[in-house]
Amino acid sequence: MTVSGKKAVAVMLAVVAGVTLLFAGLVLANLDKIRTAVAIRRAERPVLKTPAGDMVVVPEGEFQVPSFEKPPKLPAFYIDKEPVSPEFYARFLAETGRPGGPVTPEAERAFCEWAGKRAPSPDELEKAGRGATTENDVSIYGVRGMAQGGTFRCALDAAQASKFR
Repeated sequence: MTVSGKKAVAVMLAVVAGVTLLFAGLVLANLDKIRTAVAIRRAERPVLKTPAGDMVVVPEGEFQVPSFEKPPKLPAFYIDKEPVSPEFYARFLAETGRPGGPVTPEAERAFCEWAGKRAPSPDELEKAGRGATTENDVSIYGVRGMAQGGTFRCALDAAQASKFR
Protein backbone atom coordinates (compact mmCIF):
# COMPACT_ATOMS: atom_id res chain seq x y z
CA MET A 1 0.00 0.00 0.00
CA THR A 2 1.31 3.41 -0.90
CA VAL A 3 1.54 6.39 1.42
CA SER A 4 -1.53 8.04 -0.16
CA GLY A 5 -3.49 4.78 0.25
CA LYS A 6 -2.60 4.64 3.95
CA LYS A 7 -3.71 8.26 4.37
CA ALA A 8 -7.03 7.49 2.71
CA VAL A 9 -7.59 4.51 5.02
CA ALA A 10 -6.68 6.62 8.07
CA VAL A 11 -9.04 9.41 6.99
CA MET A 12 -11.83 6.89 6.39
CA LEU A 13 -11.30 5.31 9.82
CA ALA A 14 -11.34 8.76 11.42
CA VAL A 15 -14.63 9.62 9.68
CA VAL A 16 -16.21 6.31 10.74
CA ALA A 17 -15.03 6.82 14.34
CA GLY A 18 -16.38 10.39 14.35
CA VAL A 19 -19.79 9.35 13.03
CA THR A 20 -19.94 6.50 15.57
CA LEU A 21 -19.12 8.86 18.44
CA LEU A 22 -21.69 11.38 17.22
CA PHE A 23 -24.38 8.69 17.04
CA ALA A 24 -23.48 7.39 20.52
CA GLY A 25 -23.63 10.92 21.91
CA LEU A 26 -27.05 11.55 20.39
CA VAL A 27 -28.38 8.26 21.75
CA LEU A 28 -27.06 8.98 25.25
CA ALA A 29 -28.43 12.53 25.20
CA ASN A 30 -31.90 11.23 24.30
CA LEU A 31 -31.86 8.00 26.30
CA ASP A 32 -34.68 9.11 28.59
CA LYS A 33 -36.95 9.90 25.64
CA ILE A 34 -36.06 6.58 23.99
CA ARG A 35 -36.82 4.61 27.17
CA THR A 36 -40.11 6.44 27.59
CA ALA A 37 -41.17 5.76 23.99
CA VAL A 38 -40.33 2.08 24.37
CA ALA A 39 -42.17 1.85 27.69
CA ILE A 40 -45.29 3.41 26.19
CA ARG A 41 -45.21 1.07 23.19
CA ARG A 42 -44.77 -1.92 25.50
CA ALA A 43 -47.56 -0.85 27.81
CA GLU A 44 -50.42 -3.32 27.57
CA ARG A 45 -53.01 -0.56 27.34
CA PRO A 46 -51.46 2.89 26.78
CA VAL A 47 -54.89 4.55 26.40
CA LEU A 48 -57.65 4.04 28.96
CA LYS A 49 -61.21 5.01 27.98
CA THR A 50 -63.26 6.56 30.82
CA PRO A 51 -66.63 8.34 30.85
CA ALA A 52 -64.77 11.63 31.46
CA GLY A 53 -62.43 11.08 28.46
CA ASP A 54 -59.30 9.20 27.46
CA MET A 55 -56.37 8.76 29.81
CA VAL A 56 -52.79 7.93 28.80
CA VAL A 57 -50.27 5.90 30.74
CA VAL A 58 -47.13 7.48 32.14
CA PRO A 59 -44.64 4.68 32.87
CA GLU A 60 -42.99 4.21 36.24
CA GLY A 61 -39.55 5.57 36.98
CA GLU A 62 -37.56 8.70 37.59
CA PHE A 63 -37.50 11.76 35.39
CA GLN A 64 -34.97 14.51 34.89
CA VAL A 65 -34.95 17.37 37.34
CA PRO A 66 -32.34 20.08 38.02
CA SER A 67 -29.05 18.64 39.25
CA PHE A 68 -29.55 20.02 42.78
CA GLU A 69 -32.80 18.02 43.22
CA LYS A 70 -33.21 14.31 43.83
CA PRO A 71 -35.28 12.82 40.99
CA PRO A 72 -38.56 11.42 42.29
CA LYS A 73 -39.35 7.79 41.44
CA LEU A 74 -43.00 7.52 40.51
CA PRO A 75 -45.11 4.41 39.98
CA ALA A 76 -46.94 4.05 36.66
CA PHE A 77 -50.12 6.12 36.48
CA TYR A 78 -52.75 7.28 34.02
CA ILE A 79 -53.53 10.93 33.44
CA ASP A 80 -56.27 12.62 31.43
CA LYS A 81 -55.12 13.09 27.85
CA GLU A 82 -57.04 16.37 27.58
CA PRO A 83 -57.89 18.93 30.28
CA VAL A 84 -61.32 18.52 31.90
CA SER A 85 -63.87 20.03 29.53
CA PRO A 86 -66.12 22.87 30.72
CA GLU A 87 -69.15 20.77 29.72
CA PHE A 88 -68.14 17.81 31.85
CA TYR A 89 -67.28 20.10 34.76
CA ALA A 90 -70.72 21.77 34.43
CA ARG A 91 -72.31 18.30 34.57
CA PHE A 92 -70.39 17.63 37.80
CA LEU A 93 -71.62 20.93 39.28
CA ALA A 94 -75.23 20.16 38.32
CA GLU A 95 -75.19 16.58 39.64
CA THR A 96 -73.51 17.45 42.93
CA GLY A 97 -75.26 20.76 43.57
CA ARG A 98 -71.96 22.59 44.00
CA PRO A 99 -71.90 26.31 43.28
CA GLY A 100 -70.13 27.50 40.13
CA GLY A 101 -67.33 30.03 40.10
CA PRO A 102 -63.56 29.71 39.89
CA VAL A 103 -62.16 26.18 40.04
CA THR A 104 -60.35 25.77 43.34
CA PRO A 105 -57.97 22.94 44.29
CA GLU A 106 -60.75 21.58 46.53
CA ALA A 107 -63.19 21.59 43.58
CA GLU A 108 -60.58 19.84 41.42
CA ARG A 109 -60.19 17.07 44.01
CA ALA A 110 -63.97 16.75 44.38
CA PHE A 111 -64.41 16.52 40.61
CA CYS A 112 -61.70 13.86 40.27
CA GLU A 113 -63.27 11.78 43.07
CA TRP A 114 -66.70 12.16 41.44
CA ALA A 115 -65.18 10.90 38.16
CA GLY A 116 -63.66 7.86 39.96
CA LYS A 117 -60.13 9.24 39.80
CA ARG A 118 -57.85 11.41 41.94
CA ALA A 119 -56.04 14.71 41.63
CA PRO A 120 -52.48 14.31 40.28
CA SER A 121 -49.49 15.24 42.40
CA PRO A 122 -47.19 18.10 41.30
CA ASP A 123 -44.49 15.53 40.40
CA GLU A 124 -46.98 13.57 38.27
CA LEU A 125 -48.02 16.74 36.45
CA GLU A 126 -44.40 17.64 35.84
CA LYS A 127 -43.55 14.20 34.47
CA ALA A 128 -46.72 13.98 32.35
CA GLY A 129 -45.96 17.35 30.76
CA ARG A 130 -42.40 16.54 29.68
CA GLY A 131 -41.61 17.65 26.16
CA ALA A 132 -44.63 19.93 25.76
CA THR A 133 -43.90 23.43 24.48
CA THR A 134 -46.14 26.40 23.83
CA GLU A 135 -45.67 25.82 20.08
CA ASN A 136 -46.37 22.06 20.23
CA ASP A 137 -48.39 21.49 23.38
CA VAL A 138 -48.26 17.68 23.39
CA SER A 139 -46.01 15.87 25.86
CA ILE A 140 -43.88 12.82 25.05
CA TYR A 141 -46.67 10.72 26.57
CA GLY A 142 -49.40 12.19 24.36
CA VAL A 143 -50.86 14.50 27.02
CA ARG A 144 -52.25 17.69 25.46
CA GLY A 145 -52.56 21.17 26.92
CA MET A 146 -49.89 20.96 29.64
CA ALA A 147 -47.73 23.91 28.55
CA GLN A 148 -50.67 26.29 28.18
CA GLY A 149 -51.91 25.72 31.74
CA GLY A 150 -55.08 27.22 33.12
CA THR A 151 -57.10 24.01 33.29
CA PHE A 152 -56.94 20.84 35.32
CA ARG A 153 -56.98 17.10 34.81
CA CYS A 154 -57.26 13.94 36.90
CA ALA A 155 -54.97 10.95 37.45
CA LEU A 156 -55.42 7.30 38.30
CA ASP A 157 -53.03 4.72 39.71
CA ALA A 158 -52.23 2.10 37.06
CA ALA A 159 -53.36 -0.64 39.46
CA GLN A 160 -56.87 0.90 39.54
CA ALA A 161 -57.33 1.05 35.76
CA SER A 162 -59.35 -2.17 35.76
CA LYS A 163 -62.42 -0.35 37.11
CA PHE A 164 -62.75 1.40 33.73
CA ARG A 165 -62.15 -1.66 31.54
